[in-house]
Amino acid sequence: MKKIITPLYFFAVMLLIHNSPVFAQTPNDSTQIKETVLNYLEGMETNNPQRIEKAMHPDLAKRTIEKNKEDIEYPENMTAASLIGYSKGFDFTLFYKADVDPKEPLKSEVIIYEISNGIATVKAVTNKFEFVDYIHLGKLNGEWKIINILWAMTGNTNKLMNKQ
Repeated sequence: MKKIITPLYFFAVMLLIHNSPVFAQTPNDSTQIKETVLNYLEGMETNNPQRIEKAMHPDLAKRTIEKNKEDIEYPENMTAASLIGYSKGFDFTLFYKADVDPKEPLKSEVIIYEISNGIATVKAVTNKFEFVDYIHLGKLNGEWKIINILWAMTGNTNKLMNKQ
């Protein structure tokens, strides 16, 4: 038994030593992750494609669950390029909750669930937008970038869902 445990222990220690310097979390990671998510949310709020582009990895996959005419659910996909394109002129106030004052400042809550080995999982909600984002980020070349977003509406009072 001792012959098996010693090599396993050695392997575990070597794995930790080998990977630690490459993916070590710095004290600034949480701050940088929050800044990245705020660039995305505030970029939509202010129609600022530069801020959104700064937050996104070019291979972004942003998805939500929709229903087709036959009432069958499917994932609706958006890319970084389409999100950045929309941000130039799309009226994001359509996603506002019905009781929101458009002049009120955007307040965002960015909840970091986990940071590990150069990846992070985050939940983001705001006082204005009637949706929630679950976000995956990766640290690439020293910068945190949003790689995946799975989002859902959190109510049905917004103008987008109540178009006449």
